Amino acid sequence: MNIEPMHHRAAAHVAAEPAQYVTFRAGNSRYGIDVMSVQEIRSWQPTTPLPQRPSSARGVLDIRGQVVEVFDLGKLLGGPAFEPNAGSVVLVLSLEDRVMGVLVESVSDIIQVRPQDQMPVPRAAADGARSSQVSSMVNHEGQLVALMNVDALFPATIA
Repeated sequence: MNIEPMHHRAAAHVAAEPAQYVTFRAGNSRYGIDVMSVQEIRSWQPTTPLPQRPSSARGVLDIRGQVVEVFDLGKLLGGPAFEPNAGSVVLVLSLEDRVMGVLVESVSDIIQVRPQDQMPVPRAAADGARSSQVSSMVNHEGQLVALMNVDALFPATIA
């Protein structure tokens, strides 16, 4: 008789728990970021540009005394820049020792995603330079949502 130690069963149970993702729109696509990476969601306000920054950098904001660089998600993903409007928001992300902002069109929802519901990124896309920025896909209410890998979206060299 093979008896599995209790801590192994508990770890397996925890691993199967659904994760929560903040979903948002950028262009015609829907994306999700693990809610544990999102520090706050702010209405768009104009940023102060800095010289010699990546083309995806919109500028910086003062958020409660902390200077936070804001990046355009469209440019980060290799597409066109997004023109902010009154409904645009900045997702403020906490990444290890850094705080970054991401300009997106709008925030949609917070969804629960079970590990078994995640689908792999298609192989053709997985061969692209930016493919690691999308960790998996999930079908939510009949629409595909690209679940983002924030560590790949903001490599240490970008900040």
